[in-house]
Amino acid sequence: MTQHEPTIASILRGLAHEYDGPVEERRILDRVLEQRPSSAKNPYATIRERLRWDGLKLGWLRLNRTQLVPLRVALEGLRFRCLPRPRDVEAGLLPLAHLQPFAGQRPGSCELRGPDGTLLAALPAGVEENLVTLPAFNLRAWYAQSGFVPGDSILMRVVRAEPLVVEIEREARESFRAVAVAEQDAELIESIVERVRRAQTALVPCNEVVLPIFAAASWRAAYPGSPWQHLVLRDGRVHLVDDTFLTAQPIGALHIFGADEVFEPPVEGLYRQASDDALLAEIDALQRDLRQARQRDAEAGLWSGQVQRASAFGAAHADPGRQSFFSRLNHDDDDDDDDWSNDDFWDTDARADDGTIDPDDPMIILAARDRMLSLLPPETVERLRSARPEEVELIIARHLNDLLARAPDLFPRLELVAPEEQADDDLVLDVLSAGDWQEVWEGAESDDLDEAFDDDFDDNLEVEEPDEVSRANEDLLGQFQDYLLEMGKSATTARARVRALAIYADFLESYYERSLAEGDYATLDECLFYYYPHRVGNTSARQVREICTAIKQFYAFLQQRGIVDDGRFAEALWRRRDQAARVVEIYERISSESPNFDLLFERLFRPYTD
Repeated sequence: MTQHEPTIASILRGLAHEYDGPVEERRILDRVLEQRPSSAKNPYATIRERLRWDGLKLGWLRLNRTQLVPLRVALEGLRFRCLPRPRDVEAGLLPLAHLQPFAGQRPGSCELRGPDGTLLAALPAGVEENLVTLPAFNLRAWYAQSGFVPGDSILMRVVRAEPLVVEIEREARESFRAVAVAEQDAELIESIVERVRRAQTALVPCNEVVLPIFAAASWRAAYPGSPWQHLVLRDGRVHLVDDTFLTAQPIGALHIFGADEVFEPPVEGLYRQASDDALLAEIDALQRDLRQARQRDAEAGLWSGQVQRASAFGAAHADPGRQSFFSRLNHDDDDDDDDWSNDDFWDTDARADDGTIDPDDPMIILAARDRMLSLLPPETVERLRSARPEEVELIIARHLNDLLARAPDLFPRLELVAPEEQADDDLVLDVLSAGDWQEVWEGAESDDLDEAFDDDFDDNLEVEEPDEVSRANEDLLGQFQDYLLEMGKSATTARARVRALAIYADFLESYYERSLAEGDYATLDECLFYYYPHRVGNTSARQVREICTAIKQFYAFLQQRGIVDDGRFAEALWRRRDQAARVVEIYERISSESPNFDLLFERLFRPYTD
């Protein structure tokens, strides 16, 4: 290379000032080779490596696999929000971490200015925490002048990218427009999660994830939403490490949030209300979409528009014995309850001769209810009196530890009795011989082994005969599995489809005494948007989408076989699978410790909680 021959780095820096928008990577590679020809077998490889490792320093940001954008174009005009910690406000500092990744390339040249252009602070400054010095801006004078208090926001706007100049202004905590940014926050966190999960490495620098999202977002220069770091910490699907890296892997107990980390796991208190306000706005936006979708489907003749609520309020044919003890505690009786609210009754008359208590005795239920209410805080009692049956257990669960300590006799004690010894000739289970097991193991798949084992037990145990609905569902599911296999689906896929369908089958059977052939739009909507996210354990957005796909294929199969006349309702709900997944995702993010839990729950599961 001659003394004046341009380098790849210098060429890339120069090209970054020639474009004012996204450009195909191939175009940039060719422009570099025009000025610096190469005889290498793969001349693009070296340039790509420089862009990969030094792209931001050279003025380029990768938007996706094929496109780049000049970093100055991505940054200038961009707006974001900072929420400094109370201790940083008290110290008069704003750690640089709040500006990451927007000010992460040349932090030494970053300046903060007021709307009138007045210089407010510039790096470097520092905040010492346990002998660790964090780069930070000294904003003591601005905090005092603007009346900034913990909980207020700093709204940031990038005025110039080279050198980096950021305009700041204070926004009071009560001025935060949660409704205005709900969709923006939801889009941002979903994009972050998707990019991190697609990454090839365990720890991904935040600039590779967050910067491209902001650069391409329609709201990049609009009213800023929640800080992306706070969204990550609240969401829990991805994790923030050292304020700089993102990972989808569990960080576990080995990761200690150190003194040099500005963003810590969220705690109840300062930002809980703002978080709940944003979540509530997100729920309301989702509910608007749900109402519109249901209305369109009603106008299309797919259902009457009449909502079913059996799983929310209990089926008409439900066995009262299946109601939980706590639910029965909250049951209002027409009779006057005052006679059952004294401790003397609970201590003496309620017990049988052997000292035991029958939890199904109506008198016991009423007495236990009143005693429990007397032990709970007054505000909790008020919530219980107006709560729906499905909410009672959630409310009481928060006070279980205290109730167990103060009144252990409220809770039945389990007596585990060992079975009586049996003689060998009294055993009811046959044991496979070694030869039998040898035959089972040879060439058998794991599912076959499970079936062989189950069959051996089933032959010797008395089981309750399935009713007509159960037999009908078993038959339909078996036909569908055979159909999938005949269509060339793998055995694994066929079993997965049947397992997904079984959730809807159990729902129909338990709450409506219907078979799958009697499913309809209303019951399927209830199953997907209330029963599954609220009452089924180990739910996931992916699984609910799989349920929708299985149901769509199943009812198309039933219609093809002439078992049902019209399966369009299943396809309509399949088109709403992303909405069902969103309900699951939001429900997972509602904290059971939030004072707004009841409100968030009620809003999320409308119209089933009306």
